[in-house]
Amino acid sequence: MSAGTQLRGRVVDGDEEPLSGRIIVGERRGTDEPVGHWTTDGDGAFVIESDGVVDGGALDADEVTFTVRNPMRGGAEERVRRRERVDRGDGAGLRLVVAAPSVAMHGGIEHRGMNEAACTEMGPIRSHRFYTQFPRLDVYERDEALLRTLGGAGDDGTDAPMMEPADDPVGDAETPAAYGIFAQFVDHDITFDPTSDIDRRNDPAALRNFRTPALDLDSVYRHGSETAPYLYDHEGDEAHLITGEAEGIGDRADGLPGTDLQRNGQGRALIGDPRNDENVVVSQLQLAFVNFHNRVVDHLRGPGASLIEDDEGVLEAAQRLVRWHYQWLVRHDLLPRICDRYVLDDVERNGREFFLPEGSDPAIAVEFAGAAYRFGHSMIRHEYDVNEASGNVPLFPSGMGDTPTLRGFGPVESDLVVDWTRLLDTGDGDYQHARKIDPLLAPALFDLPMPGEDSLALRNLLRGEALGLASGQDVARRMGIDPIGNQEFGDDSPIVEALRRRERGADPDAPLWYYVLDEARYQADGERLGAVGSRIVAETLIGLIELDETAYPNAAPDGWEPSLPRLTPTDGYTLADLTAFADEANPDGLVIESVDPGAASADAPTDESVTLRNDAAEPADLDGYVLDLGGQRDPLPATTVAPGATLTVHVGSGSDGAGDIYLDRGAAALNDEGDVVTLLAPDGEASTRRVYA
Repeated sequence: MSAGTQLRGRVVDGDEEPLSGRIIVGERRGTDEPVGHWTTDGDGAFVIESDGVVDGGALDADEVTFTVRNPMRGGAEERVRRRERVDRGDGAGLRLVVAAPSVAMHGGIEHRGMNEAACTEMGPIRSHRFYTQFPRLDVYERDEALLRTLGGAGDDGTDAPMMEPADDPVGDAETPAAYGIFAQFVDHDITFDPTSDIDRRNDPAALRNFRTPALDLDSVYRHGSETAPYLYDHEGDEAHLITGEAEGIGDRADGLPGTDLQRNGQGRALIGDPRNDENVVVSQLQLAFVNFHNRVVDHLRGPGASLIEDDEGVLEAAQRLVRWHYQWLVRHDLLPRICDRYVLDDVERNGREFFLPEGSDPAIAVEFAGAAYRFGHSMIRHEYDVNEASGNVPLFPSGMGDTPTLRGFGPVESDLVVDWTRLLDTGDGDYQHARKIDPLLAPALFDLPMPGEDSLALRNLLRGEALGLASGQDVARRMGIDPIGNQEFGDDSPIVEALRRRERGADPDAPLWYYVLDEARYQADGERLGAVGSRIVAETLIGLIELDETAYPNAAPDGWEPSLPRLTPTDGYTLADLTAFADEANPDGLVIESVDPGAASADAPTDESVTLRNDAAEPADLDGYVLDLGGQRDPLPATTVAPGATLTVHVGSGSDGAGDIYLDRGAAALNDEGDVVTLLAPDGEASTRRVYA
């Protein structure tokens, strides 16, 4: 490629059909030296435009070999069958014909990243680096047979050491089930490595992370409405993100939160990160964040207008607030549930010790991405009870038959729409639990519906070796932590069993990912991570927040705490508050706009009120509704609230009028120090609630 020219390429399959969303990896011919990464657009096109310089050096395109990888199949390579130079008339052209399957496999996504690359037709998109925290430690290298024995599915007729036995389950943690999925969602927000290979050694410094190493929800927003216009509602409220409806949901009023992600004609979700559609639960969590954004927009256009800063529009303010609340949840809700509290306190008080040298740009360590943060796989259940009618539904299909599953990459059925009150603690302690963090994984994870290795445990072990990770024991010693030897994990531990089968019983070390899991079991009974896992995870996630100038610790006023309404009586702002606010207007459009407990005065004890608002596009009939004021219940009169209108319910006496009704109570009903107000639908179920203080 000569100076000042473009190389325009196109990727097609054997039938000349364009292949979109492919990652093109360039390497210098005859070496493993990376040259660059690009992505194909909707027409299968990609462009290299760099004034004759590719990644810093003049290079002829004939000196570059191109590999095509498909993020929708876990970054699997699609073999280039033919490479052709074509005359486009507007510059050099290249066509890559690949051997790609005609139908993408559902569920075929590895726990890695997002299909974005360094240069597209729209211009450059920055990628970021990975690094290793402990470059001086020896790599944990063992023969592949040991890793296959440890992490395999037992296809040779023996039991799989890391598979949970049906007759001896691991048991549940206190942590609600949704946090295992939330941890996965966070991973998809900060890491994507489509170019590393589990079949060969990779140089961490040469790998590129195609997600921003920041908790900025680019998996939800991408780079904004100009570069991702398909995410935003340009025909309605342009500050809103587009949602869809679940299959068979029936007629619903306009303006209510969506029940499924927006999808194209083939049923694929149109979202910022395709991995967030790999199963129904994570796709519904992605939807919860989309609905949350839209509810924040509505709040800013109404009672929350004061939250908009002087130099912001509604969209910018909503994105800022959603990101800040998300970052708060990671730091103050997720981390305390998964990390050792003494380690977390030490990081909070004394700062980071191992995450990035001072003055470094944000980056993700392979010890985090390839091992420690993969602890979440052990929290994943074999099946989930997603709503009142569903019962326990398997995560992935197993065997024959038409049994419903939570497999993703297609429209969500109406009977599988997730009710987050079943997977999160909303204050009553009644919720489905995550599995304990343990080296024994759910059986579903040993038979993944994806090409190549179908055992997630084996894939993680092979990836750790390919990334050049040290053993867990060596990392512990480097951190100044007394390591746990394999024999200390117990004679019946998976690592000891695998070593025994391979006649290597004296081996004292284990792969880092395995070590993190068994350390959690050994030190914390699986309730949270142990010393090594907690240190890597806490320092990384806290470090990413602290290094982000736009994150709430750096950009918000001193002492900032979540400023959006709380809907659950939990201890502090939690993920349950976010999902409840996101879904607040379901199913009838009614929300509690505000609660006024009145002045703490003996002269006017009943000067209290609750204001309801109808967010639906149709009138709301209050006949049969009951208002629960901290345990005191009052039926509401048979009246209607027009779309967008409010109705203030006063506790004391007065004359009913347009927009005001009075309960005629002779005593106060609201606790001046804070409580919960709940609106009950005619069937007795909570329609919406609001925590006030």
